[in-house]
Amino acid sequence: MKLIIKLIKSVKINVLLIALLVISQAAGAQLSEPQIFKDFKKDKSKSKLTDFSYAGYHYGEKPLPTALKNVVDVSKFGVHPNTQTDCTPAVQRIIDSLGKKGGGTLYFPKGRYLFNLDSTQKKFIQINYSNIVIKGAGQGTDGTIFYLANDLLQFDRHPWLSPFLIQTALNLQGTDGFWGIDYPDDTRPVMDKNAKSKATFYPAEILTEVTGPAFMGNRILKVKSTKNVKAGDVILVGMYNTSNDGNLIKELIKPYTTFEAYHKAPNDAGTQKAPSFQWLVEVARIVNSNTIELRQPLRHDIKIEFKPVIAKADMLREIGVEDLRIESAWKGEYCHHGCPKSTKFESAMMDYGWNAINLCRVAHSWVKNVTMVNFTNPVYLLDSRNVTLTGLKMEGFDGHSGIKVFSHASDNLIENSDFYCNYTHILSGEGNAIGNVFTNIKYHYFDKVPGDFDFHGFIDGRFSPPSYNLFDNISGFHQISGGGGVAKLPHTANNNTWWNIEGKGYKKSKEVFVSWLWQSATYKHPQKDHHKLYPGSILVGYYNPDIKLEIDGNTENVQNEWIYTEYFNKANVFPKSLYQEQLKMRKKETLSKK
Repeated sequence: MKLIIKLIKSVKINVLLIALLVISQAAGAQLSEPQIFKDFKKDKSKSKLTDFSYAGYHYGEKPLPTALKNVVDVSKFGVHPNTQTDCTPAVQRIIDSLGKKGGGTLYFPKGRYLFNLDSTQKKFIQINYSNIVIKGAGQGTDGTIFYLANDLLQFDRHPWLSPFLIQTALNLQGTDGFWGIDYPDDTRPVMDKNAKSKATFYPAEILTEVTGPAFMGNRILKVKSTKNVKAGDVILVGMYNTSNDGNLIKELIKPYTTFEAYHKAPNDAGTQKAPSFQWLVEVARIVNSNTIELRQPLRHDIKIEFKPVIAKADMLREIGVEDLRIESAWKGEYCHHGCPKSTKFESAMMDYGWNAINLCRVAHSWVKNVTMVNFTNPVYLLDSRNVTLTGLKMEGFDGHSGIKVFSHASDNLIENSDFYCNYTHILSGEGNAIGNVFTNIKYHYFDKVPGDFDFHGFIDGRFSPPSYNLFDNISGFHQISGGGGVAKLPHTANNNTWWNIEGKGYKKSKEVFVSWLWQSATYKHPQKDHHKLYPGSILVGYYNPDIKLEIDGNTENVQNEWIYTEYFNKANVFPKSLYQEQLKMRKKETLSKK
């Protein structure tokens, strides 16, 4: 009898396993492979699809460090939790001491550490050395808590560049302006030195000229001289408009051939001979005195007619922030750019006063397992490349920008993170942000406030709108929206890609693309036209299980000069994560060549 019972149980278990296998295979079979990915596998040089696999810390070829070097327990240097002492000065001394000695890790035991206690000052943690890691003992309420006691708003001069509690590379550029290749001397606009609204610009030093054309997918650049360039350098590859009608900016923002009168940035780019193309990239090796090899393929043709150059781009490296909970004293009253009765100061405070982490001018760095609570702007990646953000949680009050790739941010990886509150711009890009990847992100607050992707265009001709960015395997978002003034339009340049997006939070609009200002009474563009402010966008597997979404009024696939979609309003496609599959393919190719 016992034997019979065992046999019956065994049969039941096997039947259950077979059933589960069939269900699993059926679920897998539902993931169709889109044509755009088939074309990429066949010949990536001819594919519409970008290779996004170079994003993140050391191009995804190395794991984030676990064996940290030169670990210093801050309590041994007088920094203790759960006191009423402002820790900022002591922590700064430890960072500077370690930095001068080549770097190290500041370990903060569990407890609550106070920063910026004096409301009359703006004290924050500055990291101006490579190889500095700030490490806590956990991102939960029982872990290590950094508490920002007062705001960091710089109200009188460009509040959108206000400091963050943790801020890097102030020795390379301040919080009073942007950095990059400047206008040529003969076309540089005259600035009013007495105007507080005018920002400083930190010009990148031109190292050499590019002397030969180079094409998308190639890695070799011919230059006048490699004397001032070495392997491992991060450089800024730039090109200029050389015709009054903006020949370069039009190439970057195809299929635009003309811009409307109020599109100031692209209209001025030609007459100012603006360096509209600027891309941070790393040098793999110096081939000879006139040739360099890049670490990754070009995403855009480099043409001699645009007078291409290489500029210096000093970077800090191996900066890490991990295992922390960062909170602020912000009370949480928030309206985008101010509530109806807000003063200008109150409005600026809501948008820019409470900021957590800004990794500026860093390469091959990371933020791992950090929870940020009650911040208007949790994370900026400003002029940085190959940074990995992973395991982030955003909680507390709603705010302005969640995670923003800003200015020349290139090939950064933002992954495995969760939003439990809303930001007007949850995942946001502005300026020459190129090749950044957002993957496996969840927005959990969609039942309260819809969540949007955001692009902010570009501030002037020394920039161009974001391009070649990937949003991959993301759930809970609704629309692709555009902020910023009309002078900054269009919101994007080409080849931004949305792959396997499960939308939520439908309220009124079914159109995927929206530009807040373009549909206003002043500009009167119907919303179905708004996808044209995001030219060259690619949407694959973008759907909302609750409603039929629309692009230009259509619920089916749209494929024309402005936009390319597959499996629109359907379900996920294969691969589930485009980034992960492309990385796997590249690693396999690398191994096969060895």
